Amino acid sequence: MNRPFVPLVDAQDAEIFGAKAATLARMLAAGFAVPTGFAIPAHGLRAHLQRATTPEKIGDTSLAAALQNALREIACGDAVYAVRSSAIGEDSADHSFAGQLDSLLNVRGEQQLAAAVAAVWSSLWTARCLHYQQLRGVKLDSMGVIVQRQVDARHAGVMFTRAPSDMHGGQPALIIEYCNGLGEGLVAGEVDPGRILLDLPRGDVVSHEAGEDTASRLDERDITALFEQATLLEQHFGQPLDIEWAIDISGKLWLLQARPITATASTSRRATWTNANIAENFPEPVSPFLYSIVRRGYAAYFRNLGLGFGMSRRRIAAMDDALEHIVGVHGGRLYYNLSNIHTLISLAPSGRWLTRAFNDFVGAAQFPPPQNLPAQSRLEQGVELLRVAALTTWRYLNVQRGLLRFETTVDTFCARTRQSDLAAMTSAELRECLRGFLEIRLRKWNDAALADTAAMVCYGLLQRQLRRWLPGTDNSNLHNDLLVGLPGLASHAPVEKLWLLSRQIRADQALAQLFAAHDSATIAQQLEEQARFAAFRQALQDYLEHWGFRSSGELMLTRPSPEEDPGQTLALLRSYAALEAPSPQQQLAEQAALREAATREVCDRLPFLRARLFTRLLAATQGAIRLRERARQKQAKLYVRLRHIVLSIGQQLVAAGTLQHADDAMYLEYEELDALLAGHAMYPYDIGAQIRQRREAQTQLAAMTPPDNFELAQGEYLPPHTTLSAAPDAANDSQRLHGTGACGGRIVANAVVLADASEADRMRQGDIVVTRQTDPGWACVFFLAKGLVVERGGMLSHGAIIARELGIPAVVGVRDATRRIASGSRVAIDGGRGVVDILS
Repeated sequence: MNRPFVPLVDAQDAEIFGAKAATLARMLAAGFAVPTGFAIPAHGLRAHLQRATTPEKIGDTSLAAALQNALREIACGDAVYAVRSSAIGEDSADHSFAGQLDSLLNVRGEQQLAAAVAAVWSSLWTARCLHYQQLRGVKLDSMGVIVQRQVDARHAGVMFTRAPSDMHGGQPALIIEYCNGLGEGLVAGEVDPGRILLDLPRGDVVSHEAGEDTASRLDERDITALFEQATLLEQHFGQPLDIEWAIDISGKLWLLQARPITATASTSRRATWTNANIAENFPEPVSPFLYSIVRRGYAAYFRNLGLGFGMSRRRIAAMDDALEHIVGVHGGRLYYNLSNIHTLISLAPSGRWLTRAFNDFVGAAQFPPPQNLPAQSRLEQGVELLRVAALTTWRYLNVQRGLLRFETTVDTFCARTRQSDLAAMTSAELRECLRGFLEIRLRKWNDAALADTAAMVCYGLLQRQLRRWLPGTDNSNLHNDLLVGLPGLASHAPVEKLWLLSRQIRADQALAQLFAAHDSATIAQQLEEQARFAAFRQALQDYLEHWGFRSSGELMLTRPSPEEDPGQTLALLRSYAALEAPSPQQQLAEQAALREAATREVCDRLPFLRARLFTRLLAATQGAIRLRERARQKQAKLYVRLRHIVLSIGQQLVAAGTLQHADDAMYLEYEELDALLAGHAMYPYDIGAQIRQRREAQTQLAAMTPPDNFELAQGEYLPPHTTLSAAPDAANDSQRLHGTGACGGRIVANAVVLADASEADRMRQGDIVVTRQTDPGWACVFFLAKGLVVERGGMLSHGAIIARELGIPAVVGVRDATRRIASGSRVAIDGGRGVVDILS
């Protein structure tokens, strides 16, 4: 529907509503106290200009009528309003546009509101704004508008969560500036404000200076509230912020705006860290061995991608430090260094768009500016652009052939590293297996990486073109419907195989009684001992041989796979056997019908040539998602083989008296383990003491609960014993949570909160699963669920893909869902709008 406005909480797309509105919407969704209101999308300005001869003309009754409807629908009533700009491209980490666009206060009534909206629109073309754009070499594309209740302010001001380093002797500090009343004079630089400097991380007051317009000073309670909210906001967005705020006459703190501190405001190089997407793959604290593999693997991933697409070897070599530090560990958990990733992506043509596509792909929200990009002459740029265009086209045309090559490489390696074969190998042969894995991971992974990239780029292009071709449409629902029920997804095969095994159980009375009455351990024992179950035992063994590497946490190396411990598979079979429901194939067919209907709807709304382009782009996106899931399946198989190799090495080292336990090998980095096997270790006699020390340190790290997003100066670490701060209570309705709608549909059911897929036996048929993050190993669990709520993840996260495959209403990116929703709660999900309501 082509709506002229939306409630502010729903304005989370910065490309439609502008960064300022999108940030406020995210703050509202996370429960921060933000004044209520609505947002006018950028296409509202374009539509108005088509009807009005000048931006200032307000005689257009459509604008007045739309605003009247907005006031009525969003129940702002006869309030006093603040009308503010939210330009597309404003409030970035590089260019804040502070003071360049107009905001109007004390607006009353529909006529004043229409005039204020038009005035804010027209500020896009003022001399100061045009001069700022020319000076900074940037262009504002269009403008959204925010209309909010105006706070009756006792005090108002700004705070910077990271003060300039010279203000506190080089130590980290937070600065608050404030004045009496609304604070427009402070923001405009017309008054000398009160100023408070707080030490970080404790928040102790270092200094408190009165200003010319501070007849009453902020008290201790006000300062504490400001510090707490600033800390939570910075934690939520993962980077230093410039925050505007107001305290009303009742003493309530309201947050009016938050934007990244521009690059010129920070004197030291900083790193933005996020666990978006990487926490799906590695949901727990990682071992030293795994970290050494992942660190080298990501460096090779990005380096080989750049070379494969034709980027200059000189420029890639100049970025070696960023490449070697793509990931890091905080609190024992893996994080992306988003600053380095964005810097590397910015090397490519259309780098700014690609960074946004990457963030959408992984579910990250921060946009740190690129740092220290190597210079290029115009000639070098031209040559590289031609080379990149040619190689990108060639590689895309051959991406399926390349993935087949990758699959063959992995299958060949796995065929010679079965557990039975590993048991008979010498330490030298096991070392060669280890080196063989690393050869694939560092030098033969590019075909899989290209499938990843194809999915990211095609998805981003489809999203962008739908916005352009169907402006004003609610593209989130439409986009989801175009991707539901995709046939041929690799993650679907284990679900179908388990379903067929469960039908065998139901068809055999003895099997049905066994699974209905006993736990997994008893079932496993009976299947092994009872000859009458031989046929089913063989079918189960076939499943485990083909799919036993797929499970939750399948890349962690420290978790037994179902092939090693079939208990989780038996528990799932018990749940599947109890199901009276359509088969996976029937559900897939239902979703395919919805997808085909959505495709026809879009084609009918587009001109002929655009409809042809759309169908090709859609087919490319769907195909790329299939390829990406195939690559991930082989990755899981390869990493489970790596686990078996390392444990086999550990068993031999235990036999030699070097280690106490086989899994001690996981506490050595790859280089250390390789040197030990080769006879080159510098301290071979102290390995046991070193491992005991690392196990103890790992336990301490695992007790930390670091935030999902944060920023640190280069070389800094989180304080030890860091604990994630609790989210604030919602400002308006604490029973409503917001996220990203990943699969449309509405469902009301009981919630079950699961830490991981191994707890699936706690589910009851028809439950809504609430969890922190998911990976492809959850696919078999999702088939049992009627809805899905996930704290982490984006539109192309594995949880979102599997939900669309099975047609499960799903909302991802729901902050603190596992804390705020209790098992047994009655919950309503609207997967189209990205809304979760806690009903009881």
